[in-house]
Parts: sequence; C-alpha cells; structure tokens
Amino acid sequence: YIYIDGGAEIYGEYGFARVVLQDYKNAAGKSVSLEIFEMEAPAAAFGMFTFKRSGQGKTLDLGGGGELEAYYLNFWKGRFLVTLTGFDETAETVAGLSALARAVERRIEDGGEPPGLVADLPPDGLRPGSVKYLKGLLGLNNVYPFYTARGLGFKEAVRGIYADGETLILLDYGSAEARRAAWNDLRAELERSDRFEPAKNDLADAVAFRDGKGRFVAIAEAGARLAVGIHSTLDWALATAARVR
Repeated sequence: YIYIDGGAEIYGEYGFARVVLQDYKNAAGKSVSLEIFEMEAPAAAFGMFTFKRSGQGKTLDLGGGGELEAYYLNFWKGRFLVTLTGFDETAETVAGLSALARAVERRIEDGGEPPGLVADLPPDGLRPGSVKYLKGLLGLNNVYPFYTARGLGFKEAVRGIYADGETLILLDYGSAEARRAAWNDLRAELERSDRFEPAKNDLADAVAFRDGKGRFVAIAEAGARLAVGIHSTLDWALATAARVR
C-alpha cells in the first residue's frame, strides 16, 4: 500500500505476496525501473499480467507471455509478474528494457500455464491481447460493470473480445449448485436495477438485458458457469453466449 498508492487493492484481489524494485542507469544516463511482483500462484501472476497489459503493444516471447508498449514492458513467468518502465521511447531505452527483461527471465526458475478457464474461450476470431483473467469484482468492474455484488461471488472469470466486436465473459462458480444460487441473485438484481432493461428473446435457455449504453447483455447457464455475451445487437449477444454452451 505504501509503494502502490491507490492501486494496491487489485494485487490483493489476485493474490499478492511481496514486491522488490530497483532502478538502473547506464553511462549515458538512460534509466529503467524494474519491479518484480511475487504473487501467490502462477494464475495470479497471469491475471495481473492480463490486467496490466493494454493488448495494443508488441507481443514478446518472454516467460509465459510479454508485451512492450512505448517504454513500458510487462511479462509473467511462474508466480512472478515483472514490470519494467523506461522514461523515453528512444531505441537505446527500448533495447535496455528488453535486455534487462531477458536477464530477469533467466533468473526465474518457476514455470506455469495460464488457467484452464482461459482455454474455454472459443478461439475463432478471438483477439489474444483482449483476454483478461479475473479473480474478483475489482477486475470484473474494469471490463464490464454490473453495478452490483449480488450473485457475482465467482471463483474465477475470463473475458475475451472478438473480431466482430462481441465480448464474452465466463464466470465460474465451482459447481452447478453454486452457480444456480448466484444466478438467482444476479438475475433478480438486474431485473430490478434501473441500469438494465429486460430484453425479450426467443431462446428459453438465455436471459437478455439492455444496459445503459444501449448494449445487449445475454446470460446463459452452462454447468458451473455463466456465459455472458455482450454486443450492440441482441441476436449477436445471444449467439455469443450460446457459443460456449
């Protein structure tokens, strides 16, 4: 909390253990700041990586995945999230970021794969940089706000955006029984909310709403999960949720 003034809560939501930081400077005066966050598990490190990356930068073959945007570099490996920041976009600074990142990567012996839930996003048309792995409401509200906590006590979630503009969110509750109880609460909350308007549809296994920005939100039950499809058209939102089922 002392180091990340105002931004520590999201690290705690994913599972934070400790952080070490160090600044580096070369003979020409170019500086790079290095932060290594040790998270509680590889899933937590992966989740924070997806939270911090923009998805608009250059993909890097570092650890489990990396991204460089302007003078800002992130990668994850095992239970560690590594963030490097330069102070300009010169070739020398960018080269320094990459060299230091490689040096850190070699010292991290941990390994790990992205959480299995991520692989359940249908791959066709998925924008890889759009994937966000979530562990709680702070992360979820960053990708789509439901304006309630009722029914959103999921164990893990993932968001992906597709080439035609549709968004898919999978909320995993651990069991069908837990999902059923959560869905009863969430549906009731959305139905009485002034931010969502029920939208009629012909599918018996999905419920749809229209949010305050005019987007359609279709929610379908799928075992231990809720599949949430979001699009500017109702049919597309319904089809997106149905892809997972």
